[in-house]
Amino acid sequence: MKPRKESSRLPAVGLVLLATMAALVTSCGDEPKSPASPKLSTTPATPGTPASYPPETTDWDVAGSLTGSAKESAQFAAETEAKRLRFLAANDFSTDLLNSYNERVIAAHKVTKYDWAGWHVGIPSTGGELVRATSSTPAANGQEITLCEFNTPGEFSVVDGHLKTEPEMPNARVIGASTVTVEETTQPSGTNSSYTKTPRMLIVAFGYIDKRDAVNQCDKFAPEPFIQATPSPTSHPK
Repeated sequence: MKPRKESSRLPAVGLVLLATMAALVTSCGDEPKSPASPKLSTTPATPGTPASYPPETTDWDVAGSLTGSAKESAQFAAETEAKRLRFLAANDFSTDLLNSYNERVIAAHKVTKYDWAGWHVGIPSTGGELVRATSSTPAANGQEITLCEFNTPGEFSVVDGHLKTEPEMPNARVIGASTVTVEETTQPSGTNSSYTKTPRMLIVAFGYIDKRDAVNQCDKFAPEPFIQATPSPTSHPK
């Protein structure tokens, strides 16, 4: 805070007298002396090295008795979504993970480094989740696949070497759900700039499933037994 300015000033002689009186008062032994301030150490403390954990992983599989082209599309969809989550959850940006996902979706749905930066806020994550394709329904030119995302063996944030679960879903089984449409198409993928001559599988559309509906649709497809386990650290604090 800036000192307040006074409305008048003392003459020079007055200032000399005040200074002399102040010196006399200061030299008087009747005034108690303030205790000496403790001397602070100038050597910085060496913090311990926090525990480190392996990066988060995402697995995938297909539930039910899907066969033929329906099963093939379901496998493609589940694996593609797992690749997307691995890219977004990676502690460091990876061009390889980016391209591994983008080559499986049409150009309009590709992800970028900005998507990774927006998802990953600088807090490392560990543990893992499971993407399971639960159904496959014929669509106009392909198959619409329902994907369920399960919190197994469990997702954790690593803060100062300690594991923290997501506060909005402690011990939840279902993380979320979505639908994707898989087609055999010649459209450009997220890593191509032109149409191809030979059709190949790409994801051409996405659908969002409300969180409450996701639980209702997916919980019956959850793995049994449902395993949630704290990951082991790769290094221990010193």
